[in-house]
Amino acid sequence: MDVPGHQGREVMRDSNDLWSINIVQTAIVAYRFKWHGYVQYSHMIDAEKRLKLSYLYGGEVLYQPGEALKTRLLTDYEFVYLINGDISYGVGNETYLVPAGGMILGRPGCMEKYRWDTTQRTRHAYCHFAIQEIPNDWPAPKDWPFVSEAPDQLAVSLFLHIMRRIYDHSDWPATAPGKRDCLLVETLIDTFLKPHDEEYRSFERDRPEPVRRALKWLRQRIDDDPRQEFSLADIAKAAGCTPKHLCRVFATSVGYSPAQTGSLLRLQLATTLLTRSNLSVKEIANKCGFADPLYFSRRYKETFGRPPSAVRSDLAKGIPPPAAPLPIDITPRVRW
Repeated sequence: MDVPGHQGREVMRDSNDLWSINIVQTAIVAYRFKWHGYVQYSHMIDAEKRLKLSYLYGGEVLYQPGEALKTRLLTDYEFVYLINGDISYGVGNETYLVPAGGMILGRPGCMEKYRWDTTQRTRHAYCHFAIQEIPNDWPAPKDWPFVSEAPDQLAVSLFLHIMRRIYDHSDWPATAPGKRDCLLVETLIDTFLKPHDEEYRSFERDRPEPVRRALKWLRQRIDDDPRQEFSLADIAKAAGCTPKHLCRVFATSVGYSPAQTGSLLRLQLATTLLTRSNLSVKEIANKCGFADPLYFSRRYKETFGRPPSAVRSDLAKGIPPPAAPLPIDITPRVRW
């Protein structure tokens, strides 16, 4: 589907670093009480002072070194979170160098341009939205900052959670987000506008370094060529430890062996492609590293309890796809 402002961009999904809504809602409430105080927070519950959006959508994109987005007129609001690489972001007469981990908040009527990192691929997540009503206690949008080079961890957590909400709503932007999602975006903007010094606990799981290195290597291998086989010895070499030690730390940290994790990453990638692409089951099998689509279907059913064809047909009946067996922070990158 074509969406304003992103024609021609490659849209893909990476659920890495997305967390449960209960944790994020707790963080929202904690921040509100900390920053505004009880009285101010109570006033913001008043519907007349709440943010109201007419639409919300987003995705993730990957750019090759040195690519650029020519000057464009932004017609709505856009949050950008830089995952990998640096960005040179120009808006009006100003130019900002935004590092990985930084955030950009563009607004309607601004002329902006991007130049991506010249030394490596650049990946960022974005969400577009249109505002119908704005809280009365906010500064005018013309006074909002464009860039935060080191945003609060809470802002990053909220943004990534909103991205998960976007991926859960295939009807956006055709339908307007509900009050709950407007509240999430409101709190994200509020946190972006009013940074504070308190350090929030990172929601990212603290996995042993060999596990982190192995997961990074597995994702990259699946990215580069999912059909290429790899052994436990290959994974252990990338992790910088012995196969025996790697199996031990994987069992404790992930709950699966390294080889099982690699296989599950491929199958989870298949679930996303089944639900968010028009590729055939045979094409999905090939993209996930399975030369034989029948073997792929058998492995998929053994893992998820339903064959891939049933998962796709069940979507039309309103039946959600199967849950991912791996922890939420261990998911494959998605492109097609």
